[in-house]
Amino acid sequence: MLRRLPLGFVGVFAAAIAIAACSSSNATQTISVGPNFPSQSLYAAVVSQNAVSIYATGSPAPKSTAGPLYEIGGGSTTIAGPQYLTFDSSSDLWVTNWLASTSAGGILEFKALATGNVLPFQSFSLGAIRPRGIVRFPLIFSGTTTSTDILAVAITDPSQPAAFNSGIEFYTASFISGGPYSLIAGPATGLNVPGGIAVDNVSPEPNIYVANMQGASVTEYTLPSASPTASPTATPTASPSPTPTPTGATATPSPTVAPTATPANIAPVATVVGPSTGINQPTAVAIDGKNYLYVADQNSSVCTPNCPAILIFAPLTAGTNSAAPYKFIAGKSTLLVAPTDVKVDNNGYIYVADEVNGMGVIYVFAPYATASGNVAPIATLNSPGAVIGLGLTP
Repeated sequence: MLRRLPLGFVGVFAAAIAIAACSSSNATQTISVGPNFPSQSLYAAVVSQNAVSIYATGSPAPKSTAGPLYEIGGGSTTIAGPQYLTFDSSSDLWVTNWLASTSAGGILEFKALATGNVLPFQSFSLGAIRPRGIVRFPLIFSGTTTSTDILAVAITDPSQPAAFNSGIEFYTASFISGGPYSLIAGPATGLNVPGGIAVDNVSPEPNIYVANMQGASVTEYTLPSASPTASPTATPTASPSPTPTPTGATATPSPTVAPTATPANIAPVATVVGPSTGINQPTAVAIDGKNYLYVADQNSSVCTPNCPAILIFAPLTAGTNSAAPYKFIAGKSTLLVAPTDVKVDNNGYIYVADEVNGMGVIYVFAPYATASGNVAPIATLNSPGAVIGLGLTP
């Protein structure tokens, strides 16, 4: 059941563990897990392979590798058009799904260290709603002192009027089958086909950052006022994780739950927009430990003619931010072609998902403090297919 690719760790082991499946039958499923991947291991959503690749990038400086060491993939995973990734506080992996051929969207959860053709621990069908970026953040419910994992998901919903069809949905991770409990959408939001999404480390409640793929902007929001009043404890009656089935069988996702949240038509607290910013065709955003903002742009105006770039901005101020980026990575030496996501690890290294001749590649750049402008990547991670989203384990 464990799927291990040709390049692998030496002297590590894989094991099968039993986990309590979140289902009405209270069944236990056995899944395969890989080695104890170190913190800041890199995961990549390989859309052309319907899989998630796993890399061990090394510390403190990432190293080039011929390809991923492990993957999550196969019929049982129900991965179909993986988009973006995030990890919760338990290091469980969350994946947004969008299968263009059937216009079917969904959200999948895989247990920490899972590899191979495994069943998702939870799944939620979004129907024709298209999800892209996904990010986890902690939220302390009213009247409690413990935090709960919340998921923010960037979506486009073709069933809604044009002014409300771009939004950010909010889910309680432990009870995702209950559907979104809150939604940011409406003409005041400035959302326009949201792509990658990120959160900062402002306490007690983070801010949400979104790349507007057709809006040539990045927008920042505070959390909407609507929020759960308590951590859900009820066991879902649907079966997000099926009872054990033979390898290769197709898992049955949770039934679609119609969103009941009333859209919060709130204006962004900050917007990065304008010719001087270099933002023209943004696909994703990332936030580092100092709340610097990184924007992956496929057609930035920091070059003449326009070019793919990673734009870096100092922490945003409220209102419109129209100044030039603090620094940027762009130019022929960068090898960038069509970046789809960007992530920054705890040491400041910058990971960029890109496309080369229809195949995927992940470039790693040194921290902006030591490298910016027309610089070459310090490492290249090859992919078996086209990559969209990236994720770094906690």
